[in-house]
Amino acid sequence: MHKAISAFLAASAVLIASAHPANSIKVSGEIHNIPADGSRSLIINECDLSDKSKRCYAELDSAGRFTVDIPFYYGHTFTVNYNRDLFINAYAEPGDSVFVSIDASVSPVRFHLSGDHAALNEEYSHAFCDLSDVYYNVTLPPDTLPLSEYMPAFKSEVARTGAIVEKYVTDNNLMPETAEMLRLDNLFSIANQAVGFSGRGQEEQVAFFTDPLFDILNEKNLKVMIFPYHLSALMWCDPGYVKKMPKCVARDLMYSKVDEGEKPARDEFANPAYYDRLYADSGETIDVSALKSGRLVVMENDSVYNVARANPLDWLRARFSGRPVYVDVSATWCGPCRAALAGGEDLRQHFKNTDVVFAVIWLKSDIESWAQLAPSIHNIIHIFVPDEDVSNSMMSTLNLQGFPSCYVITRRGDLTGTAVPHFNDPALVDYLRSL
Repeated sequence: MHKAISAFLAASAVLIASAHPANSIKVSGEIHNIPADGSRSLIINECDLSDKSKRCYAELDSAGRFTVDIPFYYGHTFTVNYNRDLFINAYAEPGDSVFVSIDASVSPVRFHLSGDHAALNEEYSHAFCDLSDVYYNVTLPPDTLPLSEYMPAFKSEVARTGAIVEKYVTDNNLMPETAEMLRLDNLFSIANQAVGFSGRGQEEQVAFFTDPLFDILNEKNLKVMIFPYHLSALMWCDPGYVKKMPKCVARDLMYSKVDEGEKPARDEFANPAYYDRLYADSGETIDVSALKSGRLVVMENDSVYNVARANPLDWLRARFSGRPVYVDVSATWCGPCRAALAGGEDLRQHFKNTDVVFAVIWLKSDIESWAQLAPSIHNIIHIFVPDEDVSNSMMSTLNLQGFPSCYVITRRGDLTGTAVPHFNDPALVDYLRSL
């Protein structure tokens, strides 16, 4: 591991724009020596807990360059994914600019980082790639064990892998800040493999996720994108725990996983701008008063209209004959559904001027919730199914195992649900191109 930033990085840095506006960062770069069959796009993932977290799709220009702006509300790592198998972790703070240079002619692909926090990112990103297998190659006991048995085994694995991290840090003479982030990655990567811990009930679950080992009120944890998912797991086992937390950024993030209940006051947030992101009301809603009861409701672009009782899949086949249709089956009350659809905004925009059609079929949902939610999800055909019998028939036809579920209607009108990537799957871009 080289301690000095190479001359190449210094040269690349001149391409970086000045500091970006607050609550966002600029990610730009270029890819050299792309093979004939190589990918010409990247995915930049904000890695935030909110349903509004951005997963941006950047298309390369003719010179192999790209630039995107993504929301950013506190300092933490984010990911750049190229060609599906290269994940680059980089650190940024609101207002930063980060430059990525990738050489696609070799395997594994080489990359370098410059811009803000250049020394840290160049060192940390390569170290994370080297150590990521260590973080996930762990053996944890059954998560139904009592906490008194589970926690010692968990800590033993953290100590074992931590020793490997420490040796890597020493052998490569890494900076203290890099070492700290790698230790946090080690701890919370393993913790995120323990999110199913049930122990002997809620009390033991909460005790596990709030153990002093995790130090969940320590702001340094926020530097690594994996830590917020630990907070999400805590919210899953005890939704009310957020109200026991003092005002801090960690509590702000936990509020992003509150599905229902009274909206907190804005001054309860350590970062009021993040409150605005979570609770900003677009004011848009659908007027359903004139719609006929019992019929399918379709929202296409800005038009909302009824369709006679029909199988939604047959309607899509007829309406978009000869075009591939990516179908998401969701419910308004399903948090992962809302998050996936919101996170797919940039992908749908990316494919807006192609043959690919995006559709979401809403089952087992109430019309009032849908009328509030649908206008915030863009570049997609909404089909609301009000009839319980049609919903049940659809679930049986699709052998639906849960929400959300994804399918494709091919150009020939055939329906497939085999190996269809979800909105949050990096493979989806190439899959849609193949259609």
